Amino acid sequence: MGVDDRVGDRPVAVSGAPGLLGRSGETAALRDLVVRACAGSGGALVLHGEGGIGKTALLDSVHTEHRALQVLRVENTQTETELSFAGLQHLTGPLLRHFAGLPQPQREALGVALGRRSGPAPDPLHLGLAVLGLLAAAAEEQPVVCLVDDAQWMDRSSLAVLAFVARRIAAQRIAFVFAAEDIDRLGELTGLPARAVGPLGDRDARELLDSTVRAPLDQRVRERVLTEAHGNPLALLYLPRWIGPTEMAARSAGGDPGGPKWLEESFRIRLSQLPTDALLLLLLAAAEPDGNPLLVRRAAARLDIGPDAAAVAEAAGILDTGTRMAFRHPLLRSMVYASASSTERRRAHATLAECCDAMHEADRHAWHLGQAAAGFDEEVARRLEDAARRAARGAGAAVACGFWELSAALTADRRTRASRMLSAACAKRETGAFREALAILAPLRHEPMPGADHARVVLLHARTVYAVQRDEEAVRLLVDAARLVADEDPAAARHVLLDAFTAVAYSGRHLPRERIADIVAETRRICPALAVPPDPSLDPDGSADVESAESADDLVSLVLRAQMASVSKGPAAAAPIMARVVRRCLSDDRGGTLDDPNLARLVSDAALYVGDARAWQRLVGRQVQSARKRRDHAALPIALNHQAMVDLHFGRLDDAAERVAEAHGITETLGMAPLRYADLALAAWRGDEQSGLALIDLAAREAAERREGRLLTATEYARAVLHNAVGRPEAALAAVAELFDGAGAGYRVLLAAECAEAAVACGQTLSARSAREVLRENARACRTPWAEGLYLQTEALLQDGLAKEESYQRAVEELTRAGAVLQAARAHLLWGEWLLKTGRRTQARPPLRHAWTVFSGAGARAFRTRAATKLGAAGERSVRPGRGVHMLTAQESRVARMVASGETSREIGAALFISPRTVDAHVRSILRKLDVLSRRQLRHVEGLRPAERSEV
Repeated sequence: MGVDDRVGDRPVAVSGAPGLLGRSGETAALRDLVVRACAGSGGALVLHGEGGIGKTALLDSVHTEHRALQVLRVENTQTETELSFAGLQHLTGPLLRHFAGLPQPQREALGVALGRRSGPAPDPLHLGLAVLGLLAAAAEEQPVVCLVDDAQWMDRSSLAVLAFVARRIAAQRIAFVFAAEDIDRLGELTGLPARAVGPLGDRDARELLDSTVRAPLDQRVRERVLTEAHGNPLALLYLPRWIGPTEMAARSAGGDPGGPKWLEESFRIRLSQLPTDALLLLLLAAAEPDGNPLLVRRAAARLDIGPDAAAVAEAAGILDTGTRMAFRHPLLRSMVYASASSTERRRAHATLAECCDAMHEADRHAWHLGQAAAGFDEEVARRLEDAARRAARGAGAAVACGFWELSAALTADRRTRASRMLSAACAKRETGAFREALAILAPLRHEPMPGADHARVVLLHARTVYAVQRDEEAVRLLVDAARLVADEDPAAARHVLLDAFTAVAYSGRHLPRERIADIVAETRRICPALAVPPDPSLDPDGSADVESAESADDLVSLVLRAQMASVSKGPAAAAPIMARVVRRCLSDDRGGTLDDPNLARLVSDAALYVGDARAWQRLVGRQVQSARKRRDHAALPIALNHQAMVDLHFGRLDDAAERVAEAHGITETLGMAPLRYADLALAAWRGDEQSGLALIDLAAREAAERREGRLLTATEYARAVLHNAVGRPEAALAAVAELFDGAGAGYRVLLAAECAEAAVACGQTLSARSAREVLRENARACRTPWAEGLYLQTEALLQDGLAKEESYQRAVEELTRAGAVLQAARAHLLWGEWLLKTGRRTQARPPLRHAWTVFSGAGARAFRTRAATKLGAAGERSVRPGRGVHMLTAQESRVARMVASGETSREIGAALFISPRTVDAHVRSILRKLDVLSRRQLRHVEGLRPAERSEV
């Protein structure tokens, strides 16, 4: 429970909620949040501020004011941080009457998390949807208010689930309020509405102090207390209770430090005045995470603590005893635990361990034993290791981390301790806590351990650095790791080198050319077979390797050869090898070669490199299917980004938006950094100038911070497309001039095409010719319709007369063959603009009309406007888009297409990670915008293509 802001029976003067001073703004915001939730517009608010500032009191006020609603409250403690979904168990307990109504995958995930069934670690997406489903079902009966106090102490698995739910209640009768001290350390809550709770103003602080101190207080002392309390309500309420006026005067004269330190010191003094039994009872309650009164009382009886101890603790205003041993304020629990000596804390945990049921509470029993250990204890360390393995199978890696670390701390043997710390680092990495994993791995590299374990540490360290920073340092560490494992496991070394070349691609322009040459040379030393290229005459169609057609390692070698040629020799040398990679993978009907995420990415990039759009589409589709089948939520967002780029190429902007939305839903749920690549390209082709440029600027800042050259190049490409679309060639040229030649292979050709168009429009012929040479070289090396079409479009820009018209005609034909719908429409647009400029208005209309039709249907608004303007100038009049699917938001478009395919609200909600109620709200908006009466009629709306059946 929170601090009671009343003294005796006399209420404190109010300004806001009853009993609260100086919190009118906060209470108004909370009241508005709940009122809107009751009306069906749910939401969340994060209150943050220092300990004792009044966050708990604000939650108390919400609880009191809205007792008529369903109020679910979780009070977290520092000792619960590593326990199995402890927060989730507290929150969902009253909701389990709705458990049977959940879909089976969600029931299974929630059942494992709550310990109701055994099984593998719960799928985080199904678990989040399960909790959302429980809350939504309860909210159908009555609005639900969820209060989460001291969120910084909630176990991270529970916090991630609740943050996922809190982002998906916009159409629900649900409100979430989180209270935390430092939200900067809680990435799970990033993006939720937040409000800082600051100190009380001088007038309110004085009124609160006056209401607390009953004895006369010297004015000098009074001023000192006010100054040192810094407007902290907890300090103003408790200091006068713990220390009398005389002592306050003495402390004031002594110049004791103020603020939290003074509060803690004062509390320690107050504790020292309590009877020994009361102190021991408080320590037991502080050491027991759940505040289980039966367990605490059993432990108290074992320590011969008298029955009056609880009454003394309550009278002191520290502890409430009842159904749960609850401290009057969470900060008091922390201060009780911190005030005890290490010997006293160990004794408390040992007693609690003795009173636990070792059979049915094995994890809690092991945890208390670990906290009670005074030094190395292998028996306890093994129990904790067993608990860690159980947690990994059930509660998840986040819980296993704490058990592994405590187990390692109690391990005397350095090799065994290093092995357990390595397991802790693996668990940290699995939860996405990469920086914490690095803090463990860095010193582990110097610990004694078997060679295989040492290689595993070096490799895990390199890959974790790569996950945090995709820069030159990550490349160096990955190459070093490959060198270390090469003798024992050559195949593993080649896979590590795949990671290194992926890091090279992400580093992009930030990696010096000489460093790239060193990496290629080192790769040849690590894998000598790569120094000698295979004889192409022995494998003309790429379906077999010199030694074996079945070996996956041969494919890895081939991909490495392609990457080495790409970064060191260019398209002429790399394209033939890339083509062999593509043919090899397409001939593998099993698709198992794409289960390695990095290999899958490099293979699909190979198809993009040679401009084989159809192969690119097939390989990326397999990549997505593989990630879905394996439930690899780290790889799936990357694969969906690739699929979005494929959809964009084929002119399916709505499909691309769906992939981006799904990827964002997964990264947001798992606390991963958002992927911007497809988002940037989609925003540019959509042509929403204001929001598009804002996203580009954001991504550019992120790229600079991470030194991710590939992302920086992606921002320049998006900027150029957007500026060309809205008719600002000067800005487009400034974005890409002199960049395309140093860009990665994936963007080099695209940047060159944008540069050529902008340069010709600006009269910069030399820049246009440089871009044309890049495209000519690429077309000669790749020999695909896409590459040829882009080159011919640029050639046409620089030609005159009949040759120009012939080149445009051929460009349109080649780009159409390649399925490059939007790029072909741009070639039509440029062709029509040239015809209009030369005075051939009638001849200009067909290509301009084609461009306008394609851009309108795809939702490429800026290009559509550009085409409409030119079409109007050519004498065309009816170029106004009517009422239709272009009026829908990206999320509404996705919902509409899924409804049109016959999916139910529950199926759509599961696919989009939203509740069925939210789906229904979207459907009502869709029907209104499209002027149709029923879901069934959506199947017949022009331009609304039914979606593929959900795979989630």
